[in-house]
Amino acid sequence: MKHYRLLALLGAALLLLGLIVYQQPETTLERAVRREVIRVGYAPEEPFSYRTLDGHVTGESVEVLRLMLARMGIERVEWVQTEWSELIPELRAGRFDLIATGMFITCERARLIAFTEPIFGLEQSFLVRTGNPHQLHSYAALAQQPVARLAVVTGAHEQRLAEASGLAPIQILEVPDARTGLMAVIEGHADAFALTRVAITALVAQAEAGQVEVATPFEQPQLPTLVARGYGAYGLRHADVSLRTALNEQLQQFVGTPEHQRLVAPFGFTAADLPGSMTTEALLTMCEPL
Repeated sequence: MKHYRLLALLGAALLLLGLIVYQQPETTLERAVRREVIRVGYAPEEPFSYRTLDGHVTGESVEVLRLMLARMGIERVEWVQTEWSELIPELRAGRFDLIATGMFITCERARLIAFTEPIFGLEQSFLVRTGNPHQLHSYAALAQQPVARLAVVTGAHEQRLAEASGLAPIQILEVPDARTGLMAVIEGHADAFALTRVAITALVAQAEAGQVEVATPFEQPQLPTLVARGYGAYGLRHADVSLRTALNEQLQQFVGTPEHQRLVAPFGFTAADLPGSMTTEALLTMCEPL
């Protein structure tokens, strides 16, 4: 009898051990919901993500994400500021769990991280000195002026557009962030700074009156293998499938609604900046397989 009891106890112990060994690890979403907090990385990039003088993190991408997370039961966000070029490496290293800074969906980035569905679709523009002395109204026009220089944020969509539009390497000035790009134009280190229309408009508002302006009109690039319009989304690790699914469910119900447009209007976004029917899958169909 004791022998059978011992075997039963041993079997129960082995079963318990097996459950412990094979128990699935807690997902990022499960941990965030349990703790009611998640870490989100951003770079100072108005109007998408920035810190106000009183220390409050805000912006178009920030406020939309804050609302979506709250609806998922995640009430608190720990904001982690870093440089633009470090966002993807630090996400992959686990310093934070999401990127919220107006990052465009591109093939190169999609090989390293996953993206939610897009939350906006933005046209390109140039920031130029007042009067646009070089008459720069397109990437192609700048490429035809060998002495003209274009500032771009390192690794940004605009850098790829500049290269694909035929700009020589010597014509491209890489800068770490939007503020540095603004100063490059003001101080004469660059003749134009390439960003989205809403970002350029925000930079003009930051500068002293009469220093810089939005290049108007502006011809959008027409490239066979590159979508010029920038579709932005939230970045996360490929392994965080449940987090991406949960966010997409919220975004599907929210993006494009009157509530969404009211939320982002203070940051300069209009109905023309919505992603429409564009999807992340459609954007990545032109990507070459790994």
